[in-house]
Amino acid sequence: MKYVFLTACRNEELTLGEFIAEFAAMIASAGIAGRTVLYVVDDLSTDGTREVLDRHARKAEGFSLRTLLAPTNLGNQGAMFYGLGRIEVEPQDALVTFDSDGEDDVSQIPSILQLGASNPGKMVLIERGRRSESIRFKFLFGGYKMLFRLLTRQQVVPNNFMLIPGKCVPIIRRSPLAAVHLAYGVLKLNTPRVTVTRDRRPRYAGRSSQNVFMLVSHGLVGLMVFYEIVIAKLFMLLFGFGAFAMSITGLAVALPSWNVAAQRTLIWIAIAASIGAIGFSALLLAAALIVVFKLGIFTLSLTYAEPAIRPTPRPESESSAAGDAPAGTSDKRAS
Repeated sequence: MKYVFLTACRNEELTLGEFIAEFAAMIASAGIAGRTVLYVVDDLSTDGTREVLDRHARKAEGFSLRTLLAPTNLGNQGAMFYGLGRIEVEPQDALVTFDSDGEDDVSQIPSILQLGASNPGKMVLIERGRRSESIRFKFLFGGYKMLFRLLTRQQVVPNNFMLIPGKCVPIIRRSPLAAVHLAYGVLKLNTPRVTVTRDRRPRYAGRSSQNVFMLVSHGLVGLMVFYEIVIAKLFMLLFGFGAFAMSITGLAVALPSWNVAAQRTLIWIAIAASIGAIGFSALLLAAALIVVFKLGIFTLSLTYAEPAIRPTPRPESESSAAGDAPAGTSDKRAS
């Protein structure tokens, strides 16, 4: 049995050293050195990320660091799914996926491995608890979690930080919606699982480069993973909004003509309800279109760019010297 870790990064030249050092300390304290492989998907970085990864791969001790080069910028979810299809993992292995920006607490991984060992064959989904974000972000995220649970009937809101038994990896690889949102794609498969909450830490580099609009868009796109339930509930909500608006309008018309103020108030309430329903529908329709485009782009990128990727050949002397614990390797573009 070995422990496989998968993460993705883009333009993290300044923070990768801290991340890899913390990861190395974690596997040493967890007692899994020599049985650990860390895969890092480079999501087409434009800085020195690749050079930093190659440098650390050559001197990694206790684990093998391997870099996978995405054929184009796939986004965090697409890059994770791309890596999932290319890692070497056996049915008896344990796979841990997580973000490399520091928010997923690496020091919590040993406890996650223990939880997975005590629940063999089950995934461990981790819901994020307290987070060091602005009040506005916390308010919006709290509202999103309520909306997610209402529309999907799912109680847990997972993220990239999770443990996947090796035998479940082929199932996830066959789920194309996991390329849109890995954790939600896993959740939709409804495989045996346990859930746990872990707090988020501040990022290595401080504040995220993503704005609120990008985060809201990501959340709405994630909802579309559960499109069967979401669309059905959307129609029910639209019918409810429409019936409410019509009832309020009818009540306004039924009022005596001299009660103009009350009529205007009711009509404005009806208009507001109609606008809210239309706006909500437009957002989810846009999210559905984004899902279609993302899947199309992901498929095209693999179809046309995959031939340009090949493994780095390793000298025979290096391979024989490494034995069962090879040094980190990486994918490179064919010349």
